[in-house]
Amino acid sequence: MRTESTELRDFYEGRLGKVAEDRVRQRLVDAWGELEGLTVAGFGFSDLFLEAFPKAARRASLVPASAGALAGGRDVLVDEDNWPLAEASVDRLVIVHGLEEAGDPRRIMREAWRVLTDDGRLVIIAANRHGFWTLIENSPFAAGRAYSRRQLMKLLGRSMFAPTAHASALYVPPIRQLMRFAPLWERMAERLEPLRVPLPNVAGVVMVEARRSLAAPVSGSKAEVLGPIFARPGRRVAGLAAERERAED
Repeated sequence: MRTESTELRDFYEGRLGKVAEDRVRQRLVDAWGELEGLTVAGFGFSDLFLEAFPKAARRASLVPASAGALAGGRDVLVDEDNWPLAEASVDRLVIVHGLEEAGDPRRIMREAWRVLTDDGRLVIIAANRHGFWTLIENSPFAAGRAYSRRQLMKLLGRSMFAPTAHASALYVPPIRQLMRFAPLWERMAERLEPLRVPLPNVAGVVMVEARRSLAAPVSGSKAEVLGPIFARPGRRVAGLAAERERAED
């Protein structure tokens, strides 16, 4: 049984939740811009994060039926493996709080592959299994199975996606007294990321962007674990930082 969407909404209305929402939304905007004229969808608990793209032509928030009542104005209850979206109809897709409590994450990934356009992009935002935020029992980051970056890369590769970029967010420890320092904490951490400082291991969430791949990875190959990563000129860690190397936990 999933955490109810109303419980997630309550968390994000609190002090810790507002900081988490702000930092993750900023990462999405840094990576994708305004998405003017595009169709954007989310799965899991995405309504708050889709608000970062008011200029999108269409926005749809898909909530797993097992999460119970709807919590946002764009929410639609769906089965995990049967979304009411046409094939190749979505330009950008965000999965947030969608995989950690899923019965079969690969079913969700198959639907994601189906609804994305050929040049579409997907971002998975998942609780970091090494992060401090998984220790807060009343937060959604402690629910279900958290992921490492490598695990997300592996899931994407096996689901016919090619990772294109990755980043981390929520470096500030989930201590209420520190929340006022969160913007400064995040900026410092983001500047240290390119220096290979092992900060992603303590970040609250891991974020991986991917595109559809038309060829399934060969079993046992490096592509199955990682898949190709394509650097994007001019985009540094302020967005989803692309790296040509094996993913680290």
